[in-house]
Amino acid sequence: MPTLLRKLAVVAAVDGLILHAQANGARHNTGSDNETSAIRIDYKTNKITALPTSASESLDGKDALEAYGLVGLLSVASYSFIISITQRQQVAQIQGHPIYTVTNVAIIPTTSQADASRAIAQAKKESSQEEAAFDSSSDEDDLPDNETDTAEAEAEIGSLPSSPTRSTPHARGNSVSSIAEDVLVKKVRFGRFAANWLSRRNLGLPRPGALEPDVPDSPFDGASRSSGDASEAAHDAMEEVLAEGVEAQSKAENPKYGQAAELLPKLLRYTKLLFASHNFSFAYDYDLTRSLHMQEARRDRLPLHKLVDPLYFWNRHLMNAFIDHGAHGFVLPLIQGFVGQREFTVAGAGKKQSKDSSEELSEGRILGEKHEAEAAEVDDSKRDYLLTLISRRSVNRPGLRYLRRGVDDEGNTANTVETEQILSVPDWAPSHSAYSYLQIRGSIPLYFSQSPYALKPIPVLHHSADTNLLAFGRHFRELSRRYGKVQAVSLIDKLAGELKLGEQYERYTESFNAAGGIDGTPVQLEWFDFHRECRGMKFENVSRLVDRLQDTLNEFCYTIVTDNSILQTQKGIIRTNCMDCLDRTGVAQCAFGQWVLEHQLENEGIDIDLGGDSATRWFNTLWADNGDAISKQYSSTAALKGDYTRTRKRDYRGALNDFGLTLSRYYNNIVNDFFSQACIDYLLGNVSTQVFDEFAIELQTTDPGVSVQKLRQNAIDTSCKIVISSPSEEFLGGWTMLTPRQPNTLRTLPFEESVLLLTDAAVYSCRFDWETDKVRSFERIDLRSISRIHYGTYITSILTDSQANEESNVGLVIVYRDGDINTLRVNTRSLQSDVDLSTLETTTSANSEWDLVSWLRGSKRSATRFVAFKGLPLLNSVSSSRLGASAATVRERDRIRSICLDIERAMFAGQGRDIDAASAVEESDIISSADAKKRTGWLEYLVYDLKKMVWA
Repeated sequence: MPTLLRKLAVVAAVDGLILHAQANGARHNTGSDNETSAIRIDYKTNKITALPTSASESLDGKDALEAYGLVGLLSVASYSFIISITQRQQVAQIQGHPIYTVTNVAIIPTTSQADASRAIAQAKKESSQEEAAFDSSSDEDDLPDNETDTAEAEAEIGSLPSSPTRSTPHARGNSVSSIAEDVLVKKVRFGRFAANWLSRRNLGLPRPGALEPDVPDSPFDGASRSSGDASEAAHDAMEEVLAEGVEAQSKAENPKYGQAAELLPKLLRYTKLLFASHNFSFAYDYDLTRSLHMQEARRDRLPLHKLVDPLYFWNRHLMNAFIDHGAHGFVLPLIQGFVGQREFTVAGAGKKQSKDSSEELSEGRILGEKHEAEAAEVDDSKRDYLLTLISRRSVNRPGLRYLRRGVDDEGNTANTVETEQILSVPDWAPSHSAYSYLQIRGSIPLYFSQSPYALKPIPVLHHSADTNLLAFGRHFRELSRRYGKVQAVSLIDKLAGELKLGEQYERYTESFNAAGGIDGTPVQLEWFDFHRECRGMKFENVSRLVDRLQDTLNEFCYTIVTDNSILQTQKGIIRTNCMDCLDRTGVAQCAFGQWVLEHQLENEGIDIDLGGDSATRWFNTLWADNGDAISKQYSSTAALKGDYTRTRKRDYRGALNDFGLTLSRYYNNIVNDFFSQACIDYLLGNVSTQVFDEFAIELQTTDPGVSVQKLRQNAIDTSCKIVISSPSEEFLGGWTMLTPRQPNTLRTLPFEESVLLLTDAAVYSCRFDWETDKVRSFERIDLRSISRIHYGTYITSILTDSQANEESNVGLVIVYRDGDINTLRVNTRSLQSDVDLSTLETTTSANSEWDLVSWLRGSKRSATRFVAFKGLPLLNSVSSSRLGASAATVRERDRIRSICLDIERAMFAGQGRDIDAASAVEESDIISSADAKKRTGWLEYLVYDLKKMVWA
């Protein structure tokens, strides 16, 4: 079986970046000659080549960066980077296997030896200063090296760490551990243009050409660090303005990567911040992606990455190059979530006693050390136990809260997290029973969204009932396949705002059960109005929910493993949600976990009340740490109501703290989350580099879980059913296009995505409401009234390179005679829907920005109208990522011309004209780049620059 390398050395050689196992880096040696222990990643090409053992041994004396594993290989634009784990912290041990959290990473470019050498030197300098800062704050006599990697040292690690604290000084950036805090405290770095988003020296990138000497600290850093913070000082000492030639060089080599190259510094900064945020965990000998009873035997020649559950394998995409090459020893699976552990002691025969392992162990110490207080006498009947909490975040529908809501086409929900609570004895003796209990949280499995610009946004439902029911069913069938029976718990309010969504959840549950449910088994839904039941900050009333579900809890039970045999299996799962699946959900899941733990201890012959015993506060703290971790990953701040989860008390201080966290979340919702979401989608391989072009234009990104093609086809089908009323009309084609907001104009920003339909009698321009899947208005243009069709360059903005590209920005204009044979109808939700075209002509003629007299050849403007359409991109970041090299290469101009010719053929057929007659289709610029530049005022530039400064 391929062995995971536990300690690597990264060396910048002449012809490539070399990764090889360091001494004692592997715990076991299989003796296989085929096992790769050293590889070379060639500069520029990123080709991976296996090296003989002798080659790696010859590098032992060279200056190298020590790493405890790899996150993967990140490629963007013309650059590639190795992300290596340079700092780790042990947070638990399961069945004798250490569990680690990533606390710092190094990002090393693979472009040249000079770049790589510089990055390695800076990473080593950063690590040494961090370790010095950590050592100076600890008692040296009591602090052995917790990064010892020999097999003997790891075998001695048998005791229990406290739950990982997110603010320890063990890694750079821990003083600013959350993304929200980083934005708020160091917001000046996020408000610069690309050249200032990330220093070259922070990434280890020299100016193109060679290594340059150090430069003074950035003048922006003084306000964002304290003089005594050695970790921040080490980071800031590397600050240097990114050379302007980076983007230009990358664009010259790969013109299609323009925006990706420009946003590269910010992407790398976010990548480093993400993986060093204490939210990613790994183990060399234990599968963290699976629950205790699902651990599979490590079969011969089967590497760990093939055993793990792909649903929780977060760095799978970044590891593709190593997997494809067969370098299995370098593929270290990471999970995002939380791992925490507490040892506690209880007294048997009804006696109660507890001790908190956090009082026994100080952070950073060898986890086998015992506190001196352990030597104190306790009751002979005392019994030691270990509680482990593992949360695993799904890689499906990942992201930040207001940008990923509800369900996607495959039934995956946002903020899906599986949490496992394991009760065992400290030494994991096989003869003693170990108990495992699973819960899951996830957004309501319907299509809905909420605006990030409101403090209390109203949820808006999307799409048809059939579309929602299909995704709803897929979600619950997958849950049933994994866990058995499903008990859904909804904690949202039964008041205006959340009420409508809750009612729809009930309605779809009933419809799903009426259609047969899950193989004849209905899904049970319990709606517990958390805020009403617990009003007055009486969160202890959540026990009412537990009481309501006692029969279900008893039926589902939990898993018991003894002597490596499964004596009892959990038969179902409780799926909990509120709006965000964070704060209310955390309190409820903690209550379910407490009930289960009490019953598991009762099965052990121990009677204990975890809620009423102040000595068991460690349990609440463990769950509160878990809630904070999940909340930071989804909303960038700690969880609300954390004071109650920790202390079982609620007062005004906690309410004020929650108010501050709410404001922090609001800031992130409207400022930082948009780009962060693009980064997450890219790191997981859900989108291509085109996502950065989309972000530069819209300052937001496409949801890869919702098929845009399906939505557009659904809009075409819906529009056909509504607007084509005559059964005698034959439908010939439909397209989704962009059109100016105001009719009879060429450039009224912002453009709207509308539907263009063609029949054998008319052209229909439908303005579609994409949130409710309804037609807001449509205009019917009889084919007999069309006088001319123009197609050509259609530039509506020159603010970005992709918007100013004349080859990809193409549109068409249909010029027609005004008359009674044409119709405009508006969905006013009343009896009257006809609109007088003359009133629109009066109100919109002043908005026409381009004179069409030359097109109309002297005809009076009052007698003619026109409708303009601009083609949508053939591929977006999602489709190009899935199609890869096989992506279509159809020219946008040819596609638009084809639509014009379809309309012309329908015109000639209806009028009985010869196909060889003079063509009605002409090619000419609708808005050329020169015209667009003249029409773009300084205010547009200013607004865009301000938006870019804030959001990008």
